[in-house]
Amino acid sequence: MPRIGLGRLACVIACAMITASILTGIPATGAEGVAKADDSRGAMLGDDQRETAVWTVLAYIVADNDLDFCLAEDLQELKEGGSSDSVNVLMLVDRFEEPAYLYRIENNEMVVLESLGEVDMGDPALLTWFVEYADTDFPAEHRLLFFWDHGAPTAGVGVDTTLEGNEPGESWSWLTHHEVVEALEGYHMDIIAYDECSIGQIETIYEYVARGLSVDYVIASESYIGYRGFVYDEIVLRLVADPEMAALELCEVIVEEFTNLFTQAPYMAEILTTQSIFDMSEIAPLAEAVSALANTLADDIDSYRLMIGEAQMAALMPWGTRGESWIDMPSFVKYVMENVEDSDPAHADCAAVLDAYGEAMLGMGVAKNTELHGYEGMGITFPASHSSYSIAYADSEWGGFNTYMTYEFPNMGWWDFLQTYWGMT
Repeated sequence: MPRIGLGRLACVIACAMITASILTGIPATGAEGVAKADDSRGAMLGDDQRETAVWTVLAYIVADNDLDFCLAEDLQELKEGGSSDSVNVLMLVDRFEEPAYLYRIENNEMVVLESLGEVDMGDPALLTWFVEYADTDFPAEHRLLFFWDHGAPTAGVGVDTTLEGNEPGESWSWLTHHEVVEALEGYHMDIIAYDECSIGQIETIYEYVARGLSVDYVIASESYIGYRGFVYDEIVLRLVADPEMAALELCEVIVEEFTNLFTQAPYMAEILTTQSIFDMSEIAPLAEAVSALANTLADDIDSYRLMIGEAQMAALMPWGTRGESWIDMPSFVKYVMENVEDSDPAHADCAAVLDAYGEAMLGMGVAKNTELHGYEGMGITFPASHSSYSIAYADSEWGGFNTYMTYEFPNMGWWDFLQTYWGMT
Protein backbone atom coordinates (compact mmCIF):
# COMPACT_ATOMS: atom_id res chain seq x y z
CA MET A 1 0.00 0.00 0.00
CA PRO A 2 1.23 3.52 -0.14
CA ARG A 3 4.20 3.24 2.15
CA ILE A 4 6.76 5.63 3.57
CA GLY A 5 10.13 4.02 3.83
CA LEU A 6 10.19 1.18 6.31
CA GLY A 7 7.20 2.55 8.22
CA ARG A 8 4.70 1.46 5.64
CA LEU A 9 6.56 -1.60 4.65
CA ALA A 10 5.82 -5.17 5.21
CA CYS A 11 6.07 -3.58 7.71
CA VAL A 12 -7.61 -11.18 18.29
CA ILE A 13 -9.94 -10.86 19.19
CA ALA A 14 -12.84 -8.59 18.35
CA CYS A 15 -15.66 -8.18 20.81
CA ALA A 16 -18.22 -11.01 20.82
CA MET A 17 -20.93 -8.79 19.43
CA ILE A 18 -18.90 -7.83 16.37
CA THR A 19 -17.72 -11.37 15.67
CA ALA A 20 -21.21 -12.79 15.96
CA SER A 21 -22.69 -10.08 13.80
CA ILE A 22 -20.13 -10.58 11.04
CA LEU A 23 -20.73 -14.30 10.98
CA THR A 24 -24.47 -13.72 10.59
CA GLY A 25 -24.04 -10.95 8.03
CA ILE A 26 -25.37 -8.19 10.33
CA PRO A 27 -23.20 -5.16 11.15
CA ALA A 28 -22.51 -4.64 14.85
CA THR A 29 -23.94 -1.17 15.44
CA GLY A 30 -26.60 -1.92 18.04
CA ALA A 31 -30.28 -2.63 17.52
CA GLU A 32 -31.15 0.86 16.33
CA GLY A 33 -28.23 0.96 13.90
CA VAL A 34 -29.09 -2.43 12.45
CA ALA A 35 -32.71 -1.43 11.83
CA LYS A 36 -31.67 1.68 10.04
CA ALA A 37 -29.11 -0.20 7.96
CA ASP A 38 -31.58 -2.93 7.02
CA ASP A 39 -34.29 -0.41 6.15
CA SER A 40 -31.92 1.54 3.95
CA ARG A 41 -30.87 -1.60 2.08
CA GLY A 42 -34.50 -2.55 1.44
CA ALA A 43 -35.38 0.90 0.21
CA MET A 44 -32.29 1.03 -1.96
CA LEU A 45 -32.98 -2.30 -3.64
CA GLY A 46 -36.76 -2.00 -3.94
CA ASP A 47 -38.87 -5.06 -4.60
CA ASP A 48 -36.46 -6.61 -7.09
CA GLN A 49 -32.79 -7.45 -6.85
CA ARG A 50 -30.48 -4.79 -8.24
CA GLU A 51 -29.63 -5.38 -11.90
CA THR A 52 -26.32 -7.09 -12.52
CA ALA A 53 -23.53 -4.66 -13.36
CA VAL A 54 -20.55 -5.53 -15.53
CA TRP A 55 -17.93 -4.86 -12.83
CA THR A 56 -17.89 -4.48 -9.07
CA VAL A 57 -14.76 -2.81 -7.68
CA LEU A 58 -14.12 -3.72 -4.04
CA ALA A 59 -11.55 -2.01 -1.81
CA TYR A 60 -10.65 -3.60 1.54
CA ILE A 61 -8.95 -0.67 3.24
CA VAL A 62 -7.14 -1.39 6.50
CA ALA A 63 -6.03 1.99 7.86
CA ASP A 64 -6.55 1.17 11.54
CA ASN A 65 -2.80 1.46 12.03
CA ASP A 66 0.12 3.79 11.30
CA LEU A 67 -0.90 4.17 7.64
CA ASP A 68 -4.05 6.17 8.33
CA PHE A 69 -2.35 9.42 7.34
CA CYS A 70 -1.83 8.04 3.82
CA LEU A 71 -5.51 7.35 3.15
CA ALA A 72 -7.17 10.72 2.48
CA GLU A 73 -5.70 11.11 -1.00
CA ASP A 74 -6.79 7.65 -2.09
CA LEU A 75 -10.33 8.16 -0.78
CA GLN A 76 -10.52 11.38 -2.75
CA GLU A 77 -9.34 9.53 -5.84
CA LEU A 78 -12.00 6.86 -5.37
CA LYS A 79 -14.66 9.57 -5.17
CA GLU A 80 -13.36 11.26 -8.30
CA GLY A 81 -13.29 7.95 -10.14
CA GLY A 82 -17.06 7.69 -9.68
CA SER A 83 -19.28 4.78 -10.62
CA SER A 84 -22.10 3.95 -13.05
CA ASP A 85 -24.90 1.49 -13.66
CA SER A 86 -22.25 -0.79 -15.15
CA VAL A 87 -19.56 -0.29 -12.50
CA ASN A 88 -20.17 -0.58 -8.74
CA VAL A 89 -17.52 0.75 -6.36
CA LEU A 90 -17.68 -0.35 -2.70
CA MET A 91 -15.14 0.23 0.05
CA LEU A 92 -14.86 -1.29 3.52
CA VAL A 93 -12.82 1.31 5.42
CA ASP A 94 -11.47 1.14 8.96
CA ARG A 95 -9.49 4.21 10.04
CA PHE A 96 -7.28 4.75 13.07
CA GLU A 97 -9.58 7.00 15.12
CA GLU A 98 -12.93 6.18 13.52
CA PRO A 99 -15.29 3.23 13.40
CA ALA A 100 -15.44 1.12 10.28
CA TYR A 101 -17.87 1.95 7.49
CA LEU A 102 -19.03 0.28 4.33
CA TYR A 103 -19.26 2.89 1.58
CA ARG A 104 -20.53 3.02 -1.96
CA ILE A 105 -19.35 5.61 -4.46
CA GLU A 106 -22.41 7.37 -5.86
CA ASN A 107 -22.38 10.67 -7.77
CA ASN A 108 -18.72 11.10 -6.79
CA GLU A 109 -19.57 10.91 -3.11
CA MET A 110 -18.94 8.28 -0.44
CA VAL A 111 -22.37 7.07 0.62
CA VAL A 112 -22.52 5.13 3.90
CA LEU A 113 -24.21 1.75 3.44
CA GLU A 114 -23.37 0.34 6.86
CA SER A 115 -21.78 1.64 10.07
CA LEU A 116 -19.91 -1.27 11.61
CA GLY A 117 -18.40 0.18 14.76
CA GLU A 118 -15.03 -1.11 15.90
CA VAL A 119 -14.11 -4.23 13.93
CA ASP A 120 -11.12 -6.52 13.49
CA MET A 121 -9.98 -6.11 9.89
CA GLY A 122 -7.74 -9.14 10.40
CA ASP A 123 -10.79 -11.38 10.83
CA PRO A 124 -11.44 -13.35 7.61
CA ALA A 125 -15.15 -13.42 8.46
CA LEU A 126 -15.26 -9.66 7.88
CA LEU A 127 -13.80 -10.03 4.39
CA THR A 128 -16.34 -12.76 3.66
CA TRP A 129 -19.15 -10.50 4.86
CA PHE A 130 -17.92 -7.68 2.61
CA VAL A 131 -17.82 -9.87 -0.49
CA GLU A 132 -21.17 -11.50 0.31
CA TYR A 133 -22.77 -8.08 0.78
CA ALA A 134 -21.47 -6.91 -2.58
CA ASP A 135 -22.50 -10.13 -4.29
CA THR A 136 -26.03 -9.92 -2.89
CA ASP A 137 -26.78 -6.21 -3.14
CA PHE A 138 -24.47 -5.16 -5.99
CA PRO A 139 -24.07 -8.23 -8.23
CA ALA A 140 -21.76 -8.02 -11.20
CA GLU A 141 -20.35 -10.24 -13.92
CA HIS A 142 -16.77 -9.44 -12.87
CA ARG A 143 -14.98 -8.46 -9.67
CA LEU A 144 -11.83 -6.47 -8.93
CA LEU A 145 -10.66 -6.59 -5.30
CA PHE A 146 -8.10 -4.11 -3.98
CA PHE A 147 -6.25 -4.67 -0.69
CA TRP A 148 -4.91 -1.45 0.88
CA ASP A 149 -2.50 -1.65 3.83
CA HIS A 150 0.83 -3.00 4.94
CA GLY A 151 1.73 -6.19 3.13
CA ALA A 152 4.25 -8.96 3.79
CA PRO A 153 5.12 -12.17 1.94
CA THR A 154 4.36 -14.35 4.95
CA ALA A 155 2.34 -12.29 7.46
CA GLY A 156 -0.51 -11.26 5.20
CA VAL A 157 -2.36 -8.46 3.45
CA GLY A 158 -3.45 -6.20 6.29
CA VAL A 159 -2.92 -5.56 9.99
CA ASP A 160 -5.39 -4.01 12.42
CA THR A 161 -3.58 -2.57 15.45
CA THR A 162 -6.51 -1.02 17.34
CA LEU A 163 -8.62 -3.89 18.58
CA GLU A 164 -11.50 -3.69 21.03
CA GLY A 165 -10.24 -3.82 24.61
CA ASN A 166 -6.58 -3.15 23.72
CA GLU A 167 -4.44 -0.06 23.68
CA PRO A 168 -3.66 1.03 20.08
CA GLY A 169 -0.62 -0.83 18.80
CA GLU A 170 -0.67 -3.29 21.69
CA SER A 171 -2.11 -6.22 19.73
CA TRP A 172 -1.82 -6.86 16.00
CA SER A 173 -4.32 -8.85 13.98
CA TRP A 174 -3.09 -9.80 10.52
CA LEU A 175 -5.39 -10.92 7.74
CA THR A 176 -3.08 -13.70 6.60
CA HIS A 177 -2.75 -15.02 3.08
CA HIS A 178 -4.24 -18.30 4.22
CA GLU A 179 -7.19 -16.43 5.71
CA VAL A 180 -7.73 -14.59 2.42
CA VAL A 181 -8.17 -17.96 0.72
CA GLU A 182 -10.52 -19.06 3.49
CA ALA A 183 -12.56 -15.86 3.32
CA LEU A 184 -13.00 -15.93 -0.45
CA GLU A 185 -13.95 -19.60 -0.72
CA GLY A 186 -16.89 -19.93 -3.08
CA TYR A 187 -16.26 -16.57 -4.76
CA HIS A 188 -14.37 -15.89 -7.96
CA MET A 189 -12.28 -12.76 -8.40
CA ASP A 190 -11.23 -11.71 -11.86
CA ILE A 191 -8.45 -9.55 -10.37
CA ILE A 192 -6.91 -9.08 -6.95
CA ALA A 193 -4.61 -6.05 -6.79
CA TYR A 194 -2.37 -5.39 -3.79
CA ASP A 195 -1.68 -1.75 -3.00
CA GLU A 196 0.87 -3.02 -0.51
CA CYS A 197 4.50 -3.95 -0.11
CA SER A 198 6.15 -7.21 -1.02
CA ILE A 199 3.29 -9.55 -1.94
CA GLY A 200 4.87 -10.39 -5.31
CA GLN A 201 7.03 -13.31 -4.15
CA ILE A 202 6.78 -16.70 -5.83
CA GLU A 203 6.08 -18.32 -2.45
CA THR A 204 3.08 -16.06 -1.81
CA ILE A 205 1.63 -16.13 -5.31
CA TYR A 206 1.97 -19.91 -5.55
CA GLU A 207 0.33 -20.35 -2.15
CA TYR A 208 -2.88 -18.88 -3.55
CA VAL A 209 -2.79 -21.43 -6.36
CA ALA A 210 -1.93 -24.34 -4.09
CA ARG A 211 -4.78 -23.53 -1.72
CA GLY A 212 -7.33 -23.10 -4.47
CA LEU A 213 -8.04 -19.36 -4.48
CA SER A 214 -10.30 -18.66 -7.44
CA VAL A 215 -8.70 -15.67 -9.16
CA ASP A 216 -7.58 -15.07 -12.74
CA TYR A 217 -4.97 -12.36 -12.25
CA VAL A 218 -2.99 -10.97 -9.33
CA ILE A 219 -1.22 -7.60 -9.36
CA ALA A 220 1.52 -7.28 -6.74
CA SER A 221 4.88 -5.69 -6.00
CA GLU A 222 7.98 -7.76 -5.29
CA SER A 223 9.48 -4.99 -3.16
CA TYR A 224 8.40 -2.12 -0.98
CA ILE A 225 6.23 0.55 -2.49
CA GLY A 226 6.26 4.30 -1.87
CA TYR A 227 3.65 6.48 -0.24
CA ARG A 228 1.68 6.74 -3.47
CA GLY A 229 0.16 3.50 -4.62
CA PHE A 230 -2.48 2.84 -7.27
CA VAL A 231 -4.03 5.76 -9.12
CA TYR A 232 -7.62 4.96 -8.23
CA ASP A 233 -9.32 7.85 -9.99
CA GLU A 234 -7.73 7.13 -13.37
CA ILE A 235 -8.32 3.39 -13.04
CA VAL A 236 -12.01 3.72 -12.22
CA LEU A 237 -12.62 6.52 -14.72
CA ARG A 238 -11.25 4.33 -17.51
CA LEU A 239 -13.33 1.38 -16.35
CA VAL A 240 -16.50 3.49 -16.17
CA ALA A 241 -15.78 4.77 -19.68
CA ASP A 242 -15.27 1.23 -21.01
CA PRO A 243 -16.97 -1.27 -18.68
CA GLU A 244 -16.76 -4.04 -21.28
CA MET A 245 -12.98 -4.19 -21.04
CA ALA A 246 -11.62 -7.67 -20.31
CA ALA A 247 -9.90 -8.49 -17.03
CA LEU A 248 -6.41 -8.56 -18.53
CA GLU A 249 -7.01 -5.20 -20.17
CA LEU A 250 -8.06 -3.77 -16.80
CA CYS A 251 -4.89 -5.23 -15.24
CA GLU A 252 -2.88 -3.42 -17.89
CA VAL A 253 -4.75 -0.18 -17.13
CA ILE A 254 -3.88 -0.50 -13.42
CA VAL A 255 -0.19 -1.05 -14.13
CA GLU A 256 -0.09 1.56 -16.88
CA GLU A 257 -1.55 4.26 -14.64
CA PHE A 258 0.81 3.21 -11.86
CA THR A 259 3.75 3.60 -14.25
CA ASN A 260 2.47 6.95 -15.54
CA LEU A 261 2.37 8.35 -12.01
CA PHE A 262 5.89 7.21 -11.21
CA THR A 263 7.36 8.87 -14.28
CA GLN A 264 6.35 12.25 -12.85
CA ALA A 265 8.04 14.37 -10.23
CA PRO A 266 8.33 13.86 -7.33
CA TYR A 267 7.39 10.17 -7.62
CA MET A 268 9.95 9.45 -10.32
CA ALA A 269 12.63 9.55 -7.62
CA GLU A 270 11.40 6.24 -6.17
CA ILE A 271 13.91 3.40 -6.52
CA LEU A 272 11.89 0.61 -5.00
CA THR A 273 8.50 0.53 -6.64
CA THR A 274 7.08 -2.12 -8.99
CA GLN A 275 3.75 -3.75 -9.79
CA SER A 276 3.52 -6.98 -11.82
CA ILE A 277 0.59 -8.78 -13.46
CA PHE A 278 0.53 -12.52 -12.79
CA ASP A 279 -1.58 -14.98 -14.78
CA MET A 280 -2.57 -17.36 -12.03
CA SER A 281 -3.21 -20.23 -14.45
CA GLU A 282 0.54 -20.23 -15.25
CA ILE A 283 1.96 -20.03 -11.74
CA ALA A 284 2.03 -23.79 -11.00
CA PRO A 285 4.29 -24.63 -13.98
CA LEU A 286 6.59 -21.77 -12.93
CA ALA A 287 6.85 -23.05 -9.36
CA GLU A 288 7.59 -26.55 -10.61
CA ALA A 289 10.34 -25.25 -12.91
CA VAL A 290 12.00 -23.23 -10.13
CA SER A 291 11.83 -26.26 -7.84
CA ALA A 292 13.49 -28.43 -10.49
CA LEU A 293 16.33 -25.91 -10.78
CA ALA A 294 16.71 -25.84 -7.00
CA ASN A 295 16.98 -29.63 -6.89
CA THR A 296 19.62 -29.64 -9.63
CA LEU A 297 21.72 -27.04 -7.81
CA ALA A 298 21.39 -28.82 -4.47
CA ASP A 299 22.41 -32.18 -5.94
CA ASP A 300 25.83 -30.80 -6.95
CA ILE A 301 26.19 -27.92 -4.51
CA ASP A 302 30.00 -28.05 -4.38
CA SER A 303 30.24 -27.39 -8.11
CA TYR A 304 27.70 -24.57 -8.07
CA ARG A 305 28.33 -22.93 -4.70
CA LEU A 306 30.56 -20.04 -5.79
CA MET A 307 28.38 -19.21 -8.76
CA ILE A 308 25.22 -19.35 -6.60
CA GLY A 309 26.70 -16.76 -4.22
CA GLU A 310 27.45 -14.50 -7.17
CA ALA A 311 23.95 -15.01 -8.54
CA GLN A 312 22.46 -14.07 -5.19
CA MET A 313 24.43 -10.82 -5.14
CA ALA A 314 23.48 -10.09 -8.75
CA ALA A 315 19.80 -10.42 -7.82
CA LEU A 316 19.74 -8.09 -4.81
CA MET A 317 17.05 -5.44 -4.57
CA PRO A 318 17.64 -2.06 -2.88
CA TRP A 319 16.33 -0.65 0.37
CA GLY A 320 16.61 -3.41 2.88
CA THR A 321 15.24 -6.48 1.17
CA ARG A 322 18.54 -8.33 1.69
CA GLY A 323 17.95 -8.03 5.41
CA GLU A 324 14.53 -9.59 4.95
CA SER A 325 15.92 -12.30 2.67
CA TRP A 326 14.32 -11.43 -0.68
CA ILE A 327 16.04 -11.37 -4.04
CA ASP A 328 14.77 -10.93 -7.58
CA MET A 329 14.01 -14.45 -8.84
CA PRO A 330 14.42 -13.94 -12.63
CA SER A 331 17.71 -12.07 -12.13
CA PHE A 332 19.05 -14.95 -10.06
CA VAL A 333 18.04 -17.50 -12.71
CA LYS A 334 19.48 -15.44 -15.57
CA TYR A 335 22.83 -15.16 -13.81
CA VAL A 336 22.99 -18.90 -13.26
CA MET A 337 22.08 -19.58 -16.88
CA GLU A 338 24.72 -17.19 -18.18
CA ASN A 339 27.44 -18.73 -16.02
CA VAL A 340 27.07 -22.44 -16.68
CA GLU A 341 27.83 -24.38 -19.84
CA ASP A 342 25.02 -24.95 -22.32
CA SER A 343 25.39 -28.68 -21.68
CA ASP A 344 25.03 -28.25 -17.91
CA PRO A 345 21.68 -29.57 -16.61
CA ALA A 346 21.20 -26.30 -14.72
CA HIS A 347 21.23 -24.44 -18.05
CA ALA A 348 18.20 -26.33 -19.30
CA ASP A 349 16.47 -25.86 -15.94
CA CYS A 350 17.07 -22.11 -16.10
CA ALA A 351 15.68 -21.96 -19.62
CA ALA A 352 12.56 -23.78 -18.44
CA VAL A 353 12.12 -21.30 -15.58
CA LEU A 354 12.44 -18.29 -17.85
CA ASP A 355 10.05 -19.77 -20.40
CA ALA A 356 7.49 -20.42 -17.67
CA TYR A 357 8.04 -16.95 -16.25
CA GLY A 358 7.35 -15.42 -19.64
CA GLU A 359 3.93 -17.08 -19.55
CA ALA A 360 3.17 -16.20 -15.92
CA MET A 361 4.29 -12.57 -15.64
CA LEU A 362 2.38 -10.54 -18.23
CA GLY A 363 3.56 -7.03 -17.51
CA MET A 364 5.40 -4.90 -14.97
CA GLY A 365 5.06 -1.27 -13.99
CA VAL A 366 8.08 0.44 -12.48
CA ALA A 367 9.15 3.78 -11.14
CA LYS A 368 11.56 5.47 -13.57
CA ASN A 369 14.63 4.76 -11.43
CA THR A 370 13.55 1.23 -10.57
CA GLU A 371 14.69 0.09 -14.00
CA LEU A 372 18.27 0.84 -12.93
CA HIS A 373 18.14 -1.61 -10.04
CA GLY A 374 17.52 -4.97 -11.65
CA TYR A 375 13.87 -5.62 -10.94
CA GLU A 376 12.37 -8.34 -13.12
CA GLY A 377 8.97 -8.56 -11.43
CA MET A 378 8.94 -11.44 -8.91
CA GLY A 379 10.89 -12.07 -5.71
CA ILE A 380 12.03 -15.24 -3.96
CA THR A 381 13.45 -15.93 -0.50
CA PHE A 382 17.22 -16.27 -0.20
CA PRO A 383 18.63 -15.56 3.30
CA ALA A 384 21.67 -13.33 3.24
CA SER A 385 23.80 -15.61 5.42
CA HIS A 386 23.85 -18.70 7.60
CA SER A 387 23.11 -16.54 10.64
CA SER A 388 20.00 -15.08 8.96
CA TYR A 389 18.08 -18.19 9.92
CA SER A 390 18.28 -17.32 13.60
CA ILE A 391 17.63 -13.58 13.52
CA ALA A 392 14.58 -12.17 15.27
CA TYR A 393 12.78 -11.76 11.95
CA ALA A 394 12.56 -15.54 11.71
CA ASP A 395 9.60 -15.46 14.06
CA SER A 396 8.31 -11.88 14.04
CA GLU A 397 4.92 -10.22 13.77
CA TRP A 398 5.70 -9.71 10.08
CA GLY A 399 5.91 -13.45 9.57
CA GLY A 400 9.29 -14.95 8.90
CA PHE A 401 10.92 -18.31 8.35
CA ASN A 402 8.74 -20.22 10.79
CA THR A 403 5.61 -19.01 9.01
CA TYR A 404 7.38 -19.41 5.68
CA MET A 405 7.62 -23.15 6.18
CA THR A 406 3.83 -23.42 6.34
CA TYR A 407 3.78 -22.45 2.65
CA GLU A 408 3.80 -25.01 -0.14
CA PHE A 409 6.53 -23.69 -2.41
CA PRO A 410 9.52 -23.89 -0.03
CA ASN A 411 8.62 -27.52 0.65
CA MET A 412 8.92 -28.38 -3.05
CA GLY A 413 12.73 -28.21 -2.94
CA TRP A 414 13.65 -24.56 -2.48
CA TRP A 415 14.13 -24.76 1.30
CA ASP A 416 16.28 -27.89 0.98
CA PHE A 417 18.39 -26.06 -1.60
CA LEU A 418 18.86 -23.08 0.74
CA GLN A 419 19.75 -25.33 3.65
CA THR A 420 22.21 -27.25 1.51
CA TYR A 421 23.81 -24.06 0.19
CA TRP A 422 24.35 -22.69 3.70
CA GLY A 423 25.65 -26.03 4.99
CA MET A 424 22.75 -26.61 7.34
CA THR A 425 21.93 -30.16 6.22
